Amino acid sequence: MKLQQRLSWDVLAGVLTWLLVFGLSLYLCWPDPALNARLPWAIPLFLLYGACFLLITRPGERLAADQGIGLVLYMLQLSSALALNWLLPLDYLAILSIIWVSLLPHLVRFSRALLIAVLVLALWFSVDAYLEQRSLLIPALLYGSFHLFALLMTKQARSEQQARQQLEQQHQQLVLAQQLLKASAQQQERSRIARDLHDVLGHHLTGLIIHLQVAEHQSNSESQPTLATCQQLARLLLADVREAVSELRQHRVLDLQQAVTELATALPRLQLHSDWQAELPLTSVQQAEQVLLIIQEALTNSLKHSGATQVQLLTRQEPQGVLLQISDNGQLHSDWVAGNGMLGMQERAALLGAELECKEAQGHMQLQLRLPLEAV
Repeated sequence: MKLQQRLSWDVLAGVLTWLLVFGLSLYLCWPDPALNARLPWAIPLFLLYGACFLLITRPGERLAADQGIGLVLYMLQLSSALALNWLLPLDYLAILSIIWVSLLPHLVRFSRALLIAVLVLALWFSVDAYLEQRSLLIPALLYGSFHLFALLMTKQARSEQQARQQLEQQHQQLVLAQQLLKASAQQQERSRIARDLHDVLGHHLTGLIIHLQVAEHQSNSESQPTLATCQQLARLLLADVREAVSELRQHRVLDLQQAVTELATALPRLQLHSDWQAELPLTSVQQAEQVLLIIQEALTNSLKHSGATQVQLLTRQEPQGVLLQISDNGQLHSDWVAGNGMLGMQERAALLGAELECKEAQGHMQLQLRLPLEAV
């Protein structure tokens, strides 16, 4: 698991293939004076190709192609491979184009990736055919099948990755629904007990106190102290019942700390650090649901838009209410803009009468939710 977090297996296979091609090229070129003279140019190109590949596929940045830097790295990687093919007369260098093509489905749709692969392959073997003055149709077809295989495998891997992400989100939603159902059942049971205590026991105690007052007025002097004591005990018992009813109705409706921890557990790639300095002013399951959904969307955004591995959750008491702040260690894409997820969080915050702000702090995503002392 640790190895997979640092370097996924497909990336490791690409690195090992690049190293094999690099090492074999050095081995074949070293004894040949003509090819040896080209190594001062070839070695930097090999290193540039490998560096671009590692930067593109580093953890959390596999989809970095939608940024300007990602596109530049893709083009540099392809350019270095084409330059090596022109510089060194080694047929197997087309393997470098296979590694590059395997990354295309992370950059564009599969149909477009297939078209680009055909164009690159045609350019590659056209240059080879021109330099060698011979037909390379059969090698082109063979390498074309390898390119297609690489594209299909990457497409399948991407589909499985997206399916896993969807399962993770659905699992989060199931965990959240389970927590809310449990909290709702507990709240309903507490409300029922509170009503019974207030309506039944409180009613009978009030009646008992009234009858004790009447009995005290009608009794002789010897029994009055005893009746007064009974009346005092009944009043104390009624006060205790009312206090118990108030505590039941004011009881926290949901253990948010536990619920948030379980939500984060459903995202194994994300480590949550919590600092609960203040309790959120929530009085119903519906309010807790809105806050949990906001936190869930924030965690999903940290994974999706910034590639974060750690999230810090902080609650702090403020003069006008309680601040809930969520920040991560990821890096926001340069062209990131708020989407439907952010709009949904704004709507949920409005239902709570709260203020929601999502901003960039030193390249990291930071969300601040300010809840009033009494949520709507």
